[in-house]
Amino acid sequence: MNNWQIRDAVKLLNSGGIIAYPTESVFGLGCNPYNLKAVSRLLEIKQRPYTKGLILLVSDIKHALPLIQPLNREQLDQISQPSDRATTWLLNKDPHVSPLISGNHPKLAVRIATNPIAKQLCHSFGKPIISTSCNLSSKPMSTKTSEIRNKFLLKVDKILSGSCCQQSPSRIVDLETGKILRD
Repeated sequence: MNNWQIRDAVKLLNSGGIIAYPTESVFGLGCNPYNLKAVSRLLEIKQRPYTKGLILLVSDIKHALPLIQPLNREQLDQISQPSDRATTWLLNKDPHVSPLISGNHPKLAVRIATNPIAKQLCHSFGKPIISTSCNLSSKPMSTKTSEIRNKFLLKVDKILSGSCCQQSPSRIVDLETGKILRD
């Protein structure tokens, strides 16, 4: 991935743009979670009800700290441990988080990116990025750039080329209870 493509994507995120990018298992649609107009546009493109909630993708858990309740050292260590599989953590959200992001849920879904392109994008942005599968709600997910161009070319502002890591969807774990909701 060229640095100029990442810089261009970061500019778009900062200006309210919607991007498509490779993640651990499929291509994701993303935007700046602090720009609720962009979040609304992303939900409209995806035809997804806001009540379902969205995932935040970060390169480091510290980027999500303004949007979640404080974590203790043990929790921070647990989230930051390298894993053989991408894990989405359900964390108690800050009360000021918009329902456009969290849906009807008391928790926020946060994943530390492991796909090299997604990780570089998150690191360069320096904040969380909304991450939801690049598909229309309840339709097959996209794993190739060509599929995204066919489905979303006129709806997204940038498509980052690259490969998904071909993993199964992320494991989902409630940090507070330890309950695995998807394995």
